[in-house]
Amino acid sequence: MKKIVLYLFVLPLFPCSCKKAQISITTQVGISSPWSDSSSRHPKNTAFLNLLEKYKKKGFPGISLLVRDASGTWMGAAGKADLSNDIDFNPGTVSKAASITKFFIGTLVFRLMEDSANTGMGYAALHRKVKDWLPARITDKLANGNQITLGHCLKHETGIADLINEDAFYLAVLNNPTKKWGPAELLEYIYDKPAEFSAGDTAVYSNTNTVLVTMILEAQTGKKHSQLLHQYVLEPLGLKNTFYQPHDLLPRTTAQGYYDLYNNGSIVNVSNLVTGSGNGYGGLYSNIYDLYTFIDAVLIRETFLKPASLTLMKSWGKKDDSNYYGYGIQQSYIRGTDFGIGHKGRDLGYSANLFFFPTRGVTHIFFVNYGTDADSGLKDIFFEFVDEMVALSLQ
Repeated sequence: MKKIVLYLFVLPLFPCSCKKAQISITTQVGISSPWSDSSSRHPKNTAFLNLLEKYKKKGFPGISLLVRDASGTWMGAAGKADLSNDIDFNPGTVSKAASITKFFIGTLVFRLMEDSANTGMGYAALHRKVKDWLPARITDKLANGNQITLGHCLKHETGIADLINEDAFYLAVLNNPTKKWGPAELLEYIYDKPAEFSAGDTAVYSNTNTVLVTMILEAQTGKKHSQLLHQYVLEPLGLKNTFYQPHDLLPRTTAQGYYDLYNNGSIVNVSNLVTGSGNGYGGLYSNIYDLYTFIDAVLIRETFLKPASLTLMKSWGKKDDSNYYGYGIQQSYIRGTDFGIGHKGRDLGYSANLFFFPTRGVTHIFFVNYGTDADSGLKDIFFEFVDEMVALSLQ
């Protein structure tokens, strides 16, 4: 997303698009807490409130935050879900989780492998080559396409280029912002691109990898991966405020997403400039309540996946920048013996975090309806917010 400013000359085209917007204006605030809210009694209540107010004043449209620690659960929010319509961003506001989608898809993979009697897909599938599922007309045009495995895709060890970094893809998005992309259309942007490294040699984050994962799941089961996500993850956990764009209709509580698109210090609404949502690497919308339910079941209480699945999921592979990757999961915020496990989410108009720190017994979840995957004046301020929030939550 770093190169989007190269194509501002085409922006006048997209208000004229005849296709229906995927995100409507926000007309309702988010739902109230499903639990008894004891945030006011949390010893860090004032500090967390001050943190949100500080970064609202620094320019974030809206923020929601949940921190769970030994003192209990703190939940709060600040700012607006929709600036034009003056709709508050509250803890129950639905916002885009972006790449946290990959954590859900990784969990789905393990749920399918646990149900091998019905899916025909056991743990050995992690080491099976992608070419065993997908036709040669696809794999022959992918870097390392005939060597990579499902596991390589989940751990970002394929060496395949990231379609999100392709100029031609962003030009297409800007000219047709509400397009509902299919996986084959997305792969066209990285066909015949050279490999960045040999399969399994190292790890470099690539959204393309999860596109391949969803294609594999559909080839294996004969079902849409969006249907599988509901059947095996969202419905069993009762996640009624989690939606998968564009496969699900988003509620009127959905936050608008903003970004300094013109790089002039003025943020604009980019909610319907859709960067390929619904193909495994992004598209999940949720709120802090549902994301807590998810991470609590998967990583905290460890009740949603079998022990063998969770052990495999957390078998950390190669390091990429400050992250280690498991199967569909990240280990990040490594500070000596402290670290968080979960996933980050960054998109053009939205940002989110979902992490559990096992050595501290601390969970943090946040949504910000401002995009920090591309450069802008607020990007460094976002990093300041994350650093301050992590330090405060771990104190």
